[in-house]
Amino acid sequence: MRATFTLGRIGGIKVGINWSVLVIAGLITLSLASGILPATVEGRSDAEYLIGGIVGAIGLLGSILAHELGHAFMGRRHGLQVDSITLWLFGGLAQLEGELPSARVEAKVAGIGPAISLFAGIVGIGAAFLFGTSSMVGALFGWLGLVNVVLAVFNLLPGAPLDGGRLLHAFVWFRTGDRHRATRSASKAGRFIGFGLMGVGAFELLLGSPVGGLWTATIGWVLVGAASAEAKHGETQSGLTNLTIADLMDPMEPLPDWIVVDEFISRYVLPSRRSIFLLQGFDGRPSGYVTIKDLGKASEDDRLIKPVRAYTNSLAEVAVLAPDEPAGRLLGSRQSPLSPVVALVVDRGVPIGIVTRSGIAAAIERARLLGSVHSRR
Repeated sequence: MRATFTLGRIGGIKVGINWSVLVIAGLITLSLASGILPATVEGRSDAEYLIGGIVGAIGLLGSILAHELGHAFMGRRHGLQVDSITLWLFGGLAQLEGELPSARVEAKVAGIGPAISLFAGIVGIGAAFLFGTSSMVGALFGWLGLVNVVLAVFNLLPGAPLDGGRLLHAFVWFRTGDRHRATRSASKAGRFIGFGLMGVGAFELLLGSPVGGLWTATIGWVLVGAASAEAKHGETQSGLTNLTIADLMDPMEPLPDWIVVDEFISRYVLPSRRSIFLLQGFDGRPSGYVTIKDLGKASEDDRLIKPVRAYTNSLAEVAVLAPDEPAGRLLGSRQSPLSPVVALVVDRGVPIGIVTRSGIAAAIERARLLGSVHSRR
C-alpha cells in the first residue's frame, strides 16, 4: 500500500497516508457529528458536533498510528528494518523488512499493537468517566476508548494477516519448529475468518443494513485476499529454502545505455534469447534495465536517434544482493510489485546478473522437481 501524502517522520520512521484514509475519516466525522454525539451530548450547535466529529476522526487515526508504531519500534528493536508506516482505508500498515529470528520475537512484534490499542481503550474509557459521559470531551474519550478496545479484540482474531494470526503463527512455529506449517495454519485460519465475515455481511444485507453489511463483507473480502497472499508467500519461502541468490540469478553483464535503440537491438537483442537487459552508464555503474517491451515502444524514427537510456527502468526499488546470500533474503527486501526485476546481483562491487520473478518461479519448480525425484529413489 503506497502513501499518497507524507506526514513526516516519527523516530526516523516515515509516516504517510493513502488517499483512502480521507474516505474513512469523512465517514467517521459524519457518523459522530450527525448521530453519536447528538444522541450522547444534547443541546450543542451543529458546528460543535462537526468539530467533535473531526476531533474524533483524528483521534482514531492517531490511535491506529500508535498501534502501528508499536509494531515498528518493537520490530526495529529486534533487528528488522522499518521503512515506513502507511495509514489507509482499513487501518495501518508498517513496512517491516527482514526475517524474524524466532517465534518468541514474532509474538512480541505482533502482540505489542493490540496491547497498545487495549491500553488506549482503557485510558479513554477512564477519561470518559472522569470528564463525564454527558460532556463533549467525555463522550469523545468514551467513543475512542470503546473503538480502541474493539480494534484490539478484532486484531486478536487468530487468522493472518491480523495480529492474532501472527500470534497463531508464532505459537505453531514454537510448538512444531516448522515455520512453513505455521504459515499454512495462520493463512487457513485467516481465510476462514474472512469468509465468515463475508457471510455475516451478507446476512446484515438481508436484514436491511446495506452500509454495515457491505462494510463487513468488504473487510472479509480483504482478509481472504490477504490471507491467500500470505499462503502464497509461505509457499515461495518454502521453495527458496537451501537456495542461494546464485541459484536464482540470470548472469549478465551490463550493456551500454548510451547507444541508440536501433543499434542496441541489432547488437544485443536479436542475437539473444533474453527479454530483460541490464544497463550501465558512462561511469560503469548500473543505470537500470530495459525490456523488449520497453524497446518496442520506440517509433521507427526514435530508434535511430534516441539512446536506450530513454526507455530505462530504475533500479531504485531493486534489492542489491551478493551471489552467496540465502535466497530467503529476497522475501525481506523492498520490491516494487510491478517490476520484473527483484534483485541486482553484485560480487565484490561488480554487477554480475539480476534476479527476476520468472527466474524465482523457475528455480522453485526445479527445486521441487529435484526433491520429488530424490524422494522416489
